[in-house]
Amino acid sequence: MVQRVGIPAALAIALFAAIVYIMRLQSELASLRQAVGARQGAPAARAPGATPGAPRTITDEQRQAMLEVLRAETGPVRKVWFQVEQNRAESAAFAKTLEQTFRDAGWDVEVRDSGGLAFKPGVSVLVADEDWPPYASTAYDALQKAGIDVKAARGYRAYYEDQKRARPDWTGPQLAADQTYVVIVGRSPG
Repeated sequence: MVQRVGIPAALAIALFAAIVYIMRLQSELASLRQAVGARQGAPAARAPGATPGAPRTITDEQRQAMLEVLRAETGPVRKVWFQVEQNRAESAAFAKTLEQTFRDAGWDVEVRDSGGLAFKPGVSVLVADEDWPPYASTAYDALQKAGIDVKAARGYRAYYEDQKRARPDWTGPQLAADQTYVVIVGRSPG
């Protein structure tokens, strides 16, 4: 005779929660991979009407929209970190325009080159922790308000550490100890 043993309700609930958590992590990892950019893969979608690989600029209206959002930040920290492929003239020029807009809004701007990394096309925001600092949200909102297509991911510091543990030769943007997020400026989408 076969006797059936039921799973206690608490165990079933814990199992369900674990499955939901794993699915959420997989979704966020996919977003991180897309934001950081593998050296291969499908090209990112481009903004409607954008010419593939065309130099990016921001109009006076876009700049004003960004300035309004950035100047509205009232927290004690108003800082942005940019990382850009300096050897790509288009990316570097577009990043300079964005950097100057942040500076004109009174923000502290720190810029680093890509460290030899090749970024996926477009603009991405990588947030170090699970929770966005208010000023990181403001920076993201300002870029969005200007109509810039921005991809975003959170929990990047843990993702970076996991990748390095799993594959010591893995490369990705590294955040400084005091860095809470980074705006990655890749080449023009196309």
